[in-house]
Amino acid sequence: MLFDDLHEYLDFLAKKNDLMMVNDPVDPDLELTYMLSEEERTGRGRTLQFNNVKGSEVPAVGNLFSTYDKMKTILGDDPYQIGRRIVEIAQPPGDSESFIGKGIEMMRELGGLRPKITNSLPSNYDELDRVDLFRYPICRTWPQDAGRFITLPLVITKDPETGVRNMGMYRMQVYDAETTGMHWHIHKGGSENFQKEAEKHEIMDVAVVIGSDPLTVFSAVAPLPNGIDEFMFRGLVSKKRFDLVKGKTVNVEYPRNFEIVLEGYIDPAETRIEGPFGDHTGYYSLEEQFPVFHIKKIIERRDRIYPTTIVGKLWHEDVIMGKTIERMFLPLIQMVMPEVVDINTMEEAVFHNMVIVSIKKRYPGHAKKVMFGLWGMGQMMFSKIIVVVDDDINVHNRKEVIWAMTTRIDPDRDVIIIPGTVTDSLDHASPIFNYGSKMGIDATKKRADEGYQRRWPDVLEMPKEIENKVREIMRKNGLSQ
Repeated sequence: MLFDDLHEYLDFLAKKNDLMMVNDPVDPDLELTYMLSEEERTGRGRTLQFNNVKGSEVPAVGNLFSTYDKMKTILGDDPYQIGRRIVEIAQPPGDSESFIGKGIEMMRELGGLRPKITNSLPSNYDELDRVDLFRYPICRTWPQDAGRFITLPLVITKDPETGVRNMGMYRMQVYDAETTGMHWHIHKGGSENFQKEAEKHEIMDVAVVIGSDPLTVFSAVAPLPNGIDEFMFRGLVSKKRFDLVKGKTVNVEYPRNFEIVLEGYIDPAETRIEGPFGDHTGYYSLEEQFPVFHIKKIIERRDRIYPTTIVGKLWHEDVIMGKTIERMFLPLIQMVMPEVVDINTMEEAVFHNMVIVSIKKRYPGHAKKVMFGLWGMGQMMFSKIIVVVDDDINVHNRKEVIWAMTTRIDPDRDVIIIPGTVTDSLDHASPIFNYGSKMGIDATKKRADEGYQRRWPDVLEMPKEIENKVREIMRKNGLSQ
């Protein structure tokens, strides 16, 4: 279901009894986010709206993406099916398919790709007389956090050379009423645009949207290739053109359905210590130098709501978003590497730290070919450990995976270490910031043409006719469920 804005989405959740109102006073310093965390930890995953946040007249809302049902509703389809649809658009027509017919179908699918840009806002928006971040219920999430952080911002920049927009989600530490940190990692699109501006020693225009429809927010975290406009991706998923509005004081377009927008700039010559911050790794990301965002203007919807999110260990809503991304982008991985059967970016491994992939193995060294192929695909470059298993292993079954990892490898032969390569900025174990090593584990059955001279034993299996006969006997005797 396509939602026009955050309010329409919240109305939908309310009708489903999935929006709970918290009317008692709640402190944005730890209390509010701990309530969101507990709602996720217990498995309920309801969206919570806080109508009485201490120190602010603006309501706050969290857990917008906290269940798979929510994500499927936001996307309008199963994530894997959306990925398959994107692949079908990208693939050329076969011999038996008319190029004209394919072209018509592509035009229909791509009709919503290019956003519509306007100059005017709806009548229910106001430009504030002064910049004051303290009017909003910005939260401190964990006890050792350096301060309050905006955790669900849509940070919009432009490539100064091509003019292509980039929308990313980078946490923002609030320094004072008018400035924040901008925690974009060196590998991200916003940082790449910033580096190009820095080379020219020019001030960079930035717009930060806080609150939009949920599909737009999800698009900001989708791992798209560099140069792909996230608003075009949103249009592709929704099959509908998206409305953007030109900034008042910045040369940047942003979603017209925003709750709050911060228009401002970053000076390449200025950095400041940012952090620590309780991160999705389960640890505090430590202090580092990052750019400073100066806010020139704030525009907000009159009935604005401030959205927030919490990250931490395992059970928070970023797990739901991460697994959604995994399912959506699996067909694109399979388009490049058809031998890939399935993939599991494990939540216990913070998704990218350990990836399990099953393949239809056809030739010697096939598992290693897949490892290096995945490390070369966009944000898969952050995967610290890749384990490749045969297609008889269910990558989502931990018992099967560990069984394969311990019975199908010889450590000396099947474990490879690659030193001196890119790591995620949040990898605290790497000896150098952004620079460390990788490990690949070939947990596939070995072949003679890989130098395996012994006979590989058969896996224990019962004949199908016995399985079927016994199941029928058990059913008749009330032994099956």
